[in-house]
Amino acid sequence: VRILEVRAKEFTVLTERNDQFTYLFEDVQEVRVQGGKVEKSPIQLPKSSQLRAEDQKTVERAFERAREIFGASNDNQAQKMTAAALLVLHKQEDAAKYLHDLVASNDPQAQLEASMALYLAGEKVSESLLRETLESGNRTIRVKAATLAGLSGYKDSIPLLKSMLQDRLAEISGPAARGLARLNDREIIPKLLVMLTESDERKFRAAIFALARLDGGDIIEQMKLQLKQDPEPQVRLRISLVLHDIGDPMGSKVLQDVFATVPTLQPEAALILAREQYWDATQFLRTRMQRRENPTDENLIFRARSAAALYVGGEPSALAVFQELLRTDNKLVKTEVFNLLTDINDRKLLILIQSSIENVDNEIALDACQTAVSLAIPDFHDRLVDTRKENELETTAMRKKSLEKK
Repeated sequence: VRILEVRAKEFTVLTERNDQFTYLFEDVQEVRVQGGKVEKSPIQLPKSSQLRAEDQKTVERAFERAREIFGASNDNQAQKMTAAALLVLHKQEDAAKYLHDLVASNDPQAQLEASMALYLAGEKVSESLLRETLESGNRTIRVKAATLAGLSGYKDSIPLLKSMLQDRLAEISGPAARGLARLNDREIIPKLLVMLTESDERKFRAAIFALARLDGGDIIEQMKLQLKQDPEPQVRLRISLVLHDIGDPMGSKVLQDVFATVPTLQPEAALILAREQYWDATQFLRTRMQRRENPTDENLIFRARSAAALYVGGEPSALAVFQELLRTDNKLVKTEVFNLLTDINDRKLLILIQSSIENVDNEIALDACQTAVSLAIPDFHDRLVDTRKENELETTAMRKKSLEKK
């Protein structure tokens, strides 16, 4: 057991099954405390491409379910395209024809969304389509094109993306920054340093991503130089995230300092540090997860992220939290769990997805199917993580704006 709390006459423990018990000292003969810290191994990703027989069945069922949804989604183009991407991956010619027909249509939005589906399936994106849509007068079309240009490595888009980067609107400059970083344009570093300090989350998250993606000694030097200027805690956290994502040891050191000294930023820092088995952060998340909280979207999503951090840090008992959250009726939270399972990329998690693949809600079922396939096919996994991260930055910001209005 793990001792959680010691009081004057009693103490509380947590079992390996996540059950809490309180004992009176007068009822206990002896307490043996293990010396030193408990060493745990982080999750080891599978190196073999071979799936266990039961996991193979789960993945095959995911493809079958995608086929069912593809055939039943004529009135929902977005779902049909998502299902089609999986089927193209599974060499289904009718699904490929469906997406290619959309790319050849006269609807720019449908063209780009179908191109994104084909990109997920591993096909090349049309450069002529990207050229046309990047010059569109429709802002939404240009942003979708910017995202796809970066993901697909379309270098001719750099001049147009640089122009978009200067836009005051975060929904334009953010995707442009990420796209340019994917295209390894280092000339944007000064602009990224400014974006890192801005209040709009889409801007500073895009800057964190882009600076870490560009990597290099010059960026590390810039980050450490800014730390010496004693920035406000929020900016200090962002700088630490850049250094951490690059892999510089200073990143974890600053994160630990932020965790210890800035209570309002403890949750975000803990989610990263617990993955690295930083004891105080792990304890913080355990305590938070044992607390009774209102089942708001924000609290449930934090619970899911805490479970992921603890699992990666070597606590398989966190799987029970994923199971609990996947049983809720909250679609937003379920989507977050699927994203986290994809990020963790451990095939032992396939067992959690089986029931969701059969969900009568096609949107949930497709999320589960994508996650299952991503755990089986590494290159699809990498593309799915990239596209989901692009979407996450935008949807998180929009959700926050909606909450603020309410």
